[in-house]
Amino acid sequence: MRPTSTGNNANAPRARARGAIRTHLGRKRTGPRSRALRDSTLQQIGEVTGAERHRQEQMFDRLLGQFQGLIAQAGETTVSAVDKALEGACSGLVAAGEFTAENGERLRQFIKRDILHRDNPALTFRTGDITGAGTLSCAGCGWTIVTNRTTVLPPCPHCSETAYRKTA
Repeated sequence: MRPTSTGNNANAPRARARGAIRTHLGRKRTGPRSRALRDSTLQQIGEVTGAERHRQEQMFDRLLGQFQGLIAQAGETTVSAVDKALEGACSGLVAAGEFTAENGERLRQFIKRDILHRDNPALTFRTGDITGAGTLSCAGCGWTIVTNRTTVLPPCPHCSETAYRKTA
């Protein structure tokens, strides 16, 4: 008699077909694969509209312009040069009083993520993040959003998912 492998009660391992998600009662689950957004989350997302949204987009563009100028002066695109230029641009605009330190750090992270996306296309962008122009695909349903300028990401208009992947 052969010894049984642990964990499977001597049954041959079976391949699990990918398909419908089932509940604990064995019924097929219908609807989107993610949870619906809470009202408080939707309210917070809705608060970043209108004038505030445009202000954040303009701040992102200002920081990006300052960063591009500093990186062009440096003449190199190593990781340390990018970090140094980004830090210089951020601290310069904070010192000028255009940003708070908190806003500057937040925008700095968004720009760094946009730059890193070129090397790692699997990065996830979330609703409320600020990103440059490009094509984003919803992680939930695959719906495509094309932006031609800097924008604050909305929830997916098709399924209300909050995660995106940048494809171009």
